[in-house]
Amino acid sequence: MPSKPLRPCPYPLCPGLVASGYCDAHKGAASTFGFRGTANSRGYTYEWQRFRLAYLRLHPLCVDCEKRGIVTLATDVHHINKLRFAPGLKYDAGNLMALCSDHHDERTRRGE
Repeated sequence: MPSKPLRPCPYPLCPGLVASGYCDAHKGAASTFGFRGTANSRGYTYEWQRFRLAYLRLHPLCVDCEKRGIVTLATDVHHINKLRFAPGLKYDAGNLMALCSDHHDERTRRGE
């Protein structure tokens, strides 16, 4: 049975080829590069999930779509000030906005 072809090491600009994971020179890189941790370790606990659902019941429409005159159901709750910089604002309604997944992804890509 043929084996899988080697693929590039996922460490940036590394020329190494591996069967899986990182090359020997970058084995520990997974813990320092590109790993965000689990949702729970980033603060999105069971309590957050319950709060999120309650918030979406009160704010069912995407704020960004509404500004454009489009009616779209919100699926995500976006923190205006990121949790890692302002953890005390996690449940502050003034720091939250309801967004559809497209707008949430767009804002996240832009670093908002």
